[in-house]
Amino acid sequence: MTDEKAVTLSVAYHAFNADQTQLAVAPNTNEVHIYDSKGEDAKNWTLKYVLKEHSGLVCGLDWCHQTNLLVSCGQDRNAYVWRHDAKTNEWKPTLVILRINRAATSVKWSPLGNKFAVTSGAKCVPVCHFEQSNDWWISKMIKKHKSTVTSLAWCPNNKFIVTGSCDMKTRVFSAYIAGLDAEQDDGFGEVWADQHKFGEVLLELENAKAWVNTVAWSPSGFRLAFAGHGSTMHFVQILAGSAPLVQTLNVPCLPFLDIAFANDNNVLAVGYDRNPTLFTASGSDAEPVFALREYLDKDKKKGGAAPAPAAAGAAGFGGARAKFAGAVDRGISSSSGGAESKAEEIWTRHKNTITNMWFIPGSENMRLTTSGLDGRVLFWDLKKIGITL
Repeated sequence: MTDEKAVTLSVAYHAFNADQTQLAVAPNTNEVHIYDSKGEDAKNWTLKYVLKEHSGLVCGLDWCHQTNLLVSCGQDRNAYVWRHDAKTNEWKPTLVILRINRAATSVKWSPLGNKFAVTSGAKCVPVCHFEQSNDWWISKMIKKHKSTVTSLAWCPNNKFIVTGSCDMKTRVFSAYIAGLDAEQDDGFGEVWADQHKFGEVLLELENAKAWVNTVAWSPSGFRLAFAGHGSTMHFVQILAGSAPLVQTLNVPCLPFLDIAFANDNNVLAVGYDRNPTLFTASGSDAEPVFALREYLDKDKKKGGAAPAPAAAGAAGFGGARAKFAGAVDRGISSSSGGAESKAEEIWTRHKNTITNMWFIPGSENMRLTTSGLDGRVLFWDLKKIGITL
């Protein structure tokens, strides 16, 4: 969308349908809003449906492009699968019993769309699938976390999930369900012998040394990435017959809240700095070396030069400290109109924290959308920015 109009006051999460003609938004309330979203200009978007089944804050959304089913989860400890009824032109919910005693934090459909997984504050991950014989959604529980599970991502083979947790660990679990997933080995048999044991911990990493905010799985299935709340990025190369290779980067910016692989060699990250950040790998396929490449948002006042990461986040922690010191020592406020406030002018397209992003299918991962606490959903075209993946 354009910068001139926000969709709502705040966007905790967003998800598009398969052809990007409809957009589901979690506006940091107990509701889900669905817009007709033809084109990239939000001025032309129309709010069509308001889904109000949740009694608590909606924390996660995902739209299955294979089935056109929408799933949501929230702080009411529930998940709902929404199906559009063409006859009544209504979205009808089906309650999914998650069997958790704490809030749900995120939800993701599997690549094939035949199951979904929910992270939670209950230290567990329900993996849900539809049972035709009983005509309901049932959940199987993955445990073994020691604290709130913040995020998850599916392996492209539909069998594994990687999770990030506040216990500072990243784990890979088998989410294989007999009769639902393919039994044949797809290359991971030499990596994880117990790949078909549901709930089995296949890999556990503790490199983050902080809360793990977000995780991602590469299209090939043999690379992972996760971001820690200590402003770190971690890249994992999965190897057969040996321990995985893990590379850690201490990034010079504020923590990331969402990351995704554009392809095996390129990872995009978004978060508190309000500026999407691109990491690119060099070296061999077996031993990649990732490095921070550039930022998608450029400071036009500086001739389009890429900003220093701290500048993109209001000068990072140092900028926040300087702002506080200015208020205490000199009585300067951000609304005073002085030189100090002008120096902190927010020039990035997003005016607040970026909460999540989504790659547009069929664009060869060259186009994506981001949403933020400023209420905006923005489109990014990497080719127009001058970035080649």
